[in-house]
Amino acid sequence: MTQALLDRKWDNFFNHFDANGNGYIEHEDFVQRGEEVATACGYDPASERAKSVADGFQQVWTSLVGSLDTDGDGRVSRGEFVAGMAVLAEDDSYDTIFQPAIDALLVIGDEDGDGRLSMNDWLRLQGGYGTPLPAAEESFRLLDADASGYLTRAEISVATREYFTSTDPKAAGNNLYGPLV
Repeated sequence: MTQALLDRKWDNFFNHFDANGNGYIEHEDFVQRGEEVATACGYDPASERAKSVADGFQQVWTSLVGSLDTDGDGRVSRGEFVAGMAVLAEDDSYDTIFQPAIDALLVIGDEDGDGRLSMNDWLRLQGGYGTPLPAAEESFRLLDADASGYLTRAEISVATREYFTSTDPKAAGNNLYGPLV
């Protein structure tokens, strides 16, 4: 069950980031997702805030392609992604790969600049990933560990780590993109 849970989460992430649906995560997919998130948050893709998301996504892309693209074709297949995530889930390089995107999303998603995401902030961000509204609402409730009505950098970082590495079926981070089906 534990590997099956990780496989479901990794498959879900892959589907979120394979923006054009061609079976590969490519640089263009990361650019497109960044633009969609910026637009969902009400920013022109050419704005400074949108550029911060693009920069964060670029850092993740560079790390992912460097770590996971085993055949050197400049893109990551589903098989490469799953095999590579199995390695990343066991080592300490996870934070250096994903934290830049988390930080960039907090910058663009935090509409009032208070350093945390409200439910509305979260719904806009998740809309940029194509997460259905009911799933995004449920994920917010599950990830808000202290029931404050806000998601902090720490809560999002823990949830993201759990999403990619936890084999605990009860981990709140399993719901990062909404409840797993």
